[in-house]
Amino acid sequence: MSRRTSERPSDRRTEGFTLVETLIAAALFSVVITGIYVLYTTMQSTLSRGELKSGLQQNARVGLDRMIQEIRMAGYDPSGAIPLVTLLPKAAIRAASSTCLSFVSYRPSDVTSTQITYDLSGTTLRRTEDPWNGTNAFSGGSAQPQAEPVNALTFTYYDSNNAALTPVSWTSTQRCPPTAGASSQAIVQLDYTQMDQIRRVAITLRTRDSRPSISAEYFTLTSDVRLRNK
Repeated sequence: MSRRTSERPSDRRTEGFTLVETLIAAALFSVVITGIYVLYTTMQSTLSRGELKSGLQQNARVGLDRMIQEIRMAGYDPSGAIPLVTLLPKAAIRAASSTCLSFVSYRPSDVTSTQITYDLSGTTLRRTEDPWNGTNAFSGGSAQPQAEPVNALTFTYYDSNNAALTPVSWTSTQRCPPTAGASSQAIVQLDYTQMDQIRRVAITLRTRDSRPSISAEYFTLTSDVRLRNK
């Protein structure tokens, strides 16, 4: 008598995947995971770059806003100290170069005039304040950081005819930033005549920063300030 063997359909399903099927599944899984990873890193990079740009813009605006307000009021001197100045320059602008500006302004908090200086030290925009008494006897006021990281600071000066005033090389003790007891030496700044002619100041402030795996980002602000008291 012959025997018959029967094979139920469920028997094949218990055999599992073949090697080819496993390799195909692994390849598809790798493609999906790679796509997810690329999407994630792209989103992270975009987010980090956005945060970087936002920080640069905020730092630039904070640094520039106060500078604009104070430069605009340069020469406001209700205490009447500037007309009594015997030392050159006999003007509100005390020293001016392409990267530094020092001027006399008024401080309402204690009803006195003060000499304010803005300059760039490394990557820090600094503001220095010295009591103004009509002489070059600076008190050595400490420089306070106003913004960073600053990549560039440029001042451009114009006279009443909107003609640019170009810094020249001349010999003086009138440093920018001011230096107590400075010796007379060659400097490249506006001379006394040019400082008295300043009516408008154009400011360019550029911030720069970078993070690991992100290329450097820059943000540039420009402003045009007319001196109200000149």
